Amino acid sequence: MDEIVNHLPIRRVFGATTLAGLGLFLAAGTTIAALVLVLARDSGPPGIRVTGQTGDNGAFATQVDPLSTYLVSQAAADQVTSPNDPHLIKIGRLVIDAARNGRITFVVPQVDPGSYVVMVQCPSCAQFSAGRTMLAVADFRVTASPPATDTEPSRPAPGNTPWAVIGAGVLGAAVVLVTLHRRVRTD
Repeated sequence: MDEIVNHLPIRRVFGATTLAGLGLFLAAGTTIAALVLVLARDSGPPGIRVTGQTGDNGAFATQVDPLSTYLVSQAAADQVTSPNDPHLIKIGRLVIDAARNGRITFVVPQVDPGSYVVMVQCPSCAQFSAGRTMLAVADFRVTASPPATDTEPSRPAPGNTPWAVIGAGVLGAAVVLVTLHRRVRTD
């Protein structure tokens, strides 16, 4: 009997440890199932081209149609539950290849500088994301547009050439040449 009593605490510790390990394993499985988009750059001004791909090889369990992809301000991202949300700005589609990896290229839209979230509409992801079909997959910071770096001298637009000024310059030069020519002859 003493033998059974002495092993009882060990069984409880072993059981609790096993349960904790199982909990960690399940939590890790949930994390692995999360859809993540790795962007080539995580910030930039409107008009810049950005590429990205899913974080894991074979990110999708099955082949899926291209997923509509959006940009939304970070402040509004938690409220988005539908692709019809007015906060969403469509930026393209996440295309899934034969190896079940996603890729996207988009141009940062003309939006105010600040923190944004890239979201995808993924109906097939609902089973892995507590029923959600609108998923935040990456953070992106929109920066102010850089100043223009055009260093060419400005030119008048066609049709706006100051012909009167050019004509007056040519006429003035002709008068000076004629006057100098007469002076040389009289001397």
